Amino acid sequence: MNNKELIKKHVESILWLRDELLEMDSMAKPLMGIEDWDDSVAVEFPGSKLVISVDGPYAKRLVMKSALIHASTDVVVKGAKPLFALDTVIGTEADIREMVQSLKRQALAMEIPILGGNTFFEETEPRCSLTVVGELLTKEPIRDSTAKKGDVLLLIGEPLWGEQQGRIEKAKIMFRTWFDIIKEAEVHAAKDVTKGGIVSTVHEMEKKSGLEFRLDKNIPLSMTRNLDNFLAAVSTDDYEQIEAIAKKNGCAIYKIGSIE
Repeated sequence: MNNKELIKKHVESILWLRDELLEMDSMAKPLMGIEDWDDSVAVEFPGSKLVISVDGPYAKRLVMKSALIHASTDVVVKGAKPLFALDTVIGTEADIREMVQSLKRQALAMEIPILGGNTFFEETEPRCSLTVVGELLTKEPIRDSTAKKGDVLLLIGEPLWGEQQGRIEKAKIMFRTWFDIIKEAEVHAAKDVTKGGIVSTVHEMEKKSGLEFRLDKNIPLSMTRNLDNFLAAVSTDDYEQIEAIAKKNGCAIYKIGSIE
């Protein structure tokens, strides 16, 4: 699949949903909603601001590795700390038991408790969807549309590939580093690199910002595969500080381009 096909499949094919649901924003008046068409929704809540994301349905293969982590990246990258999750699972009892046990291991390791959900026993392909609720740590959610001219483009964190324990350890490092970064420096825009990889993620951020993203040659990661790390646009003034934070935490960081 070439780049245009990837973008059409993962970005453009669902834009009609935005138009269909846009009027809902006027009912709820979210901080970040349908109009933003971002990775998560952000809403005012007494005493705090909540960031919420729904992801899935995940195939059992991914549930057994890191589905809760993948669902959480949409919340973390917006500048929020996950508080809890809810699951929806379907499949045979044996499949559901395995998936829930795996989700429990991920929840304990990442300190994101699963507090409820819905279970449907059926002789069908086992699947799981997850809702993650987080509390915003930044003043405003870090949108994917607010990159600035002159920014540096960074990838933060290793790709979350491999077996479950390895994915958990990589995610812990990436989340910890990200929370340190947003506490000490300003991130202008960010998005997790999922469906369609860097190609689709850059396309979406570029279109929303109205700026030109220039990528370096020989980026040492797949351009089209889900990485589940974070693509961030930051000022050149903040770059060195962010790089230092990443190195201090033992977190991978890649400078992959600039914004004009």
